[in-house]
Amino acid sequence: MAKLDRAQRLIDIDREMLAKYDELIQSVFLEMFGDPVRNEKGWEVKSFDEMAIFDTNMTSDFEKYGDLLHVGIGNIEKDTGKISNCKTAKEEGITSGKYLFNEEHIIYSKIRPYLNKVALPNFAGLCSADAYPIKPINNVTKRTYLAYLLRSECFLDFISKHSTRTNIPKANKSQMKQFEGIVPPIDIQNQFEIIVDKINNEKDETKIGLKKSEELFSSLVQGVFG
Repeated sequence: MAKLDRAQRLIDIDREMLAKYDELIQSVFLEMFGDPVRNEKGWEVKSFDEMAIFDTNMTSDFEKYGDLLHVGIGNIEKDTGKISNCKTAKEEGITSGKYLFNEEHIIYSKIRPYLNKVALPNFAGLCSADAYPIKPINNVTKRTYLAYLLRSECFLDFISKHSTRTNIPKANKSQMKQFEGIVPPIDIQNQFEIIVDKINNEKDETKIGLKKSEELFSSLVQGVFG
């Protein structure tokens, strides 16, 4: 049983570390850019239209795009933006129109915006019409910076207050375009992106360690109770 306890402790440590990585990125964002509302660092403020575009290129051609992965709202984890358990459009038997996206886009869920589902895909695919593929404007915003601005309490508070429908809140383009946010110089956004990439690489290593710890725990359980 002592081995089981040690294996469980390893699992607990890895899970705690994964949570702390997400907290670390938020801390780095605030350290580098300050509070987006108070803007104590005096960054330039721009409208959403000056920062990004809604690149909503819809298709129903699933003969051509049927082998692309489909990202539904349920495939995006709240707060972290993790994408998981996707299937191809062909596997899902999709018939309704979907938006095309690639590695240049942010996928923003417009349904229940308080869930804060903002994803950074590393592949080309199709996303639900309940989301917007958003593309940063070159030399104005970097994808990673913009994604974390959209995940910030500043934007979350704004869009939650402005989203329509009371039973199923929904953010629309015109509401999002009313948002104004800080836009630090592109070189500082680049630095943030490099730091986030490093943290995410560490996070991926921890995920590998967690999987090994879980496999170890499972094998020990089999040995004790199997």
